Amino acid sequence: MALRIKEKGECKVSIMIKEEHANKPMRQKRQRKTLKLWSRLQVHMTTSYVGVSVVTALMIELLLFLIFFVVLSPLIDQNVQETARRTAQSYALEAADQGGGVTLNPQSTFQPGQPFSLVLPGGNGSQQTPYIQARAHAPQMGEVALLLTPTGQILASSSPARYPISTPVAQVLPEQKQLIRNALAGRGGSKIEITAQGHIVSATEPVWSKNRKPIGVIYVQVTSIPFGGNILSFIGFWLATGLFWLLLTAPVGALFGVLTTRGLVQRLLRLVNATAQFANGDYAQRVQVKKPDEIGQLEQQFNAMAQQLVESMEQRQVLIEQNARLEERTRIEQELRTARLIQHSLLPKEVPTLPGWQIATYYQAAREVGGDLYDFLTFADGRLGLVIGDVADKGVPAALVMASTRSMLRAAAQVTDSPGEVLARVNDLLYADMPPKMFVTCFYAVLDPGSGKLHYANAGHDLPYQRDAGSVYALHATGMPLGLMPGMRYEEQEVIVAPDESILFYSDGLVEAHNSRGEMFDFPRLQTLLKEHADGASLIDFLLSKLKSFTGEGWEQEDDMTLLTLQRMPEVLSTNERQREQAVTNSWRGGLS
Repeated sequence: MALRIKEKGECKVSIMIKEEHANKPMRQKRQRKTLKLWSRLQVHMTTSYVGVSVVTALMIELLLFLIFFVVLSPLIDQNVQETARRTAQSYALEAADQGGGVTLNPQSTFQPGQPFSLVLPGGNGSQQTPYIQARAHAPQMGEVALLLTPTGQILASSSPARYPISTPVAQVLPEQKQLIRNALAGRGGSKIEITAQGHIVSATEPVWSKNRKPIGVIYVQVTSIPFGGNILSFIGFWLATGLFWLLLTAPVGALFGVLTTRGLVQRLLRLVNATAQFANGDYAQRVQVKKPDEIGQLEQQFNAMAQQLVESMEQRQVLIEQNARLEERTRIEQELRTARLIQHSLLPKEVPTLPGWQIATYYQAAREVGGDLYDFLTFADGRLGLVIGDVADKGVPAALVMASTRSMLRAAAQVTDSPGEVLARVNDLLYADMPPKMFVTCFYAVLDPGSGKLHYANAGHDLPYQRDAGSVYALHATGMPLGLMPGMRYEEQEVIVAPDESILFYSDGLVEAHNSRGEMFDFPRLQTLLKEHADGASLIDFLLSKLKSFTGEGWEQEDDMTLLTLQRMPEVLSTNERQREQAVTNSWRGGLS
């Protein structure tokens, strides 16, 4: 099909080339006539044309200058300022992590590839912190990142030649003293300075200890607009120049326009406007021929040229539109496939193996990419972190928020062992950049495989269910979804998962599925199915089979769906041991109720 279209297009091009050669003598004859006519009009038109051109050029230059420095400059500064603050926050999190949340690591550095580099490695752009390259011969107000001790000394520098280590920061950056002092007091901030080298953006962020006390400061400095000086003086200069040329040429143009070329200029303006509108896509544009004079001949030539161009463009327009639609569809499909591959690469590639435990997962996005997430975090002491979440949207925007949330959760989990504190840190980070009308529900738990103790917190996610012999319990814990409000606190709870018990974690894509009659799968149905089924290892297949029976054939998935089961395998225990373990389990559940 594509080959036939190509052959037809080549045939039409060859026909157009032949027609162009045939019409070449006629065009040359019209050009000679036009030049002859122009020689009669040039005396009357030149002065007016020059005047209008000069004034128009100056006004356009002035308008462009004003647009850039009045409209675009603040927007650029604001964007760079936000980027600098995010960079400082990322460095602060990494510095706190390297110091164990107690004090700064004296071996911290900004040089990539080093054991204690503050520049996060990884192939995923959402996990990387921009590295500010150190340059020995860079200007004084270039890009730099500094790690400062509580006493105000430089502990690490991305440009040691300009900002040596162990140097008091007040000595090299005296103008930033107040900004750094505020950060040492726990109040990060940023500001913009207009200098001779350009617009300089400075941002600070405290490095927090586990006790939420500042143990250091990250200082980031970048150049927003590499231009300094007094903008108002340049604006005044251009206004004066424009006014000078306007006053000089306007009387001359007006005099010739009124006395000699008023009628001709009006007809030529109509012809010029018609030509411009035709060039902008109005192919129905034609000029009315009022007189058979020189201008009338130009009008006739324009009409003839417009008709010829319309006929040739109509022949090619169909092919152009078809090719454009095909290329656009191919590009979108390719981008969605790439986004899907990237998102799946962020999900766990394998399920953790724990002796005496069995874990199973299921994930299916409603579109090419989705907003559900689940993750496993392994700790050095053998504990296992389990994460399940849902972004309040679908498609590419939800996938981007999901990727950011996953990275923040992993970083926060390395700083504190408290599930509630982890969710609180991620909530504050997400709130700063969360798009409108979007939030994230998340359930985060830490499992001790040896004792079966599950320590958890919930940020507005659907309650997981714990199953034992014939009973189902919801794991309650209060907390707002992530990204809605800053400064939230999240309740923490603990349960004991006894042998032969299991827990189901899920997203709302399961319980909010509808059948053809508009009925919802809902929570009571899920609880009944959990009581009926006893084999936790095959629980996911069992629930998917029941969901398929409920929705019927031809069901279109409405929302992203994630299922995760955690089962503790049964043990052979004596009667006394079984009674003691049951008493411990009942005491934990009694505390929750």
